[in-house]
Amino acid sequence: MLYIVLTITISVLLLLVLKAFQKYGVNSLVAIVINYITAGLTGILFLNSTISIKAIFSSDWIYICIPLGVLFISIFYLIAQTTQKISISTASVANKMSVVMPVLFSVIFLNQQLSILKIAGIVLALVAVYLSTYSSSKRSVNAGLMWLPILVFIGSGLIDITINASNEFYIKSKDESALFSICTFLTAFVVGVCILFYKVSIKRSLNFKEVIAAKNIVGGIVLGVPNYFSIYFIFKALDSNVFQSAQLFPVLNLSNVALSAFLGWLVFKEKLSPLNLVGIVLAIVSILLISF
Repeated sequence: MLYIVLTITISVLLLLVLKAFQKYGVNSLVAIVINYITAGLTGILFLNSTISIKAIFSSDWIYICIPLGVLFISIFYLIAQTTQKISISTASVANKMSVVMPVLFSVIFLNQQLSILKIAGIVLALVAVYLSTYSSSKRSVNAGLMWLPILVFIGSGLIDITINASNEFYIKSKDESALFSICTFLTAFVVGVCILFYKVSIKRSLNFKEVIAAKNIVGGIVLGVPNYFSIYFIFKALDSNVFQSAQLFPVLNLSNVALSAFLGWLVFKEKLSPLNLVGIVLAIVSILLISF
């Protein structure tokens, strides 16, 4: 249970850091790229074993963590685009509703069983996610942009499925899970550097001074350290067997939604509508149903 609590706490901390970027004028893209090298180096620092490049490239999971790293930074970027071009609530709903994908994967491919109460809890969880992030503001949306939340939904679900499947079939020890996380983050960093190079040198939509600005580098470091442990503790939570993965991911996502909404109201004075409050209550109820 400790690892589940730590995972939830760090995931919410990441959201608070991302929210603070806006307040302090941090360039999110640059900070996200710096975050990935920071996360990778943090993993190396806390690794209990020596790193063997040959062993890494001969492992079964290396061919998974490389595309996963690409997926990591791509979904971060798509979430940002969805937030800017449509709305924050749309991005949040698309991200969190994806919990249905790892649940279905666990039931269909891992043969995990769900009781009636747990199924009711998962259905209630989807309703809770929608209500917790619902915004009543009216805004016309270009139909051509609807592919953004669809890709966020699919990509977020694929990340959870990949982590779950890797832990189940390919990763044999805690050292391997740490190496898997490190390689995934370093892959995301390399992809991020390529994106920054394109924006600075070819598209010229970003200047080099902004890339190396102290606030962006500090923001990336502050984001990167907990980001490493967010993935590391997910592996530890899966290994703890407190919950089946079909239960664990809804609990993590719903706790994330409820706690981040509360802290957003408490710390950043974000307004919560009556529907948002109902969603938070339903999230707590659904977690209790899934837990039993």
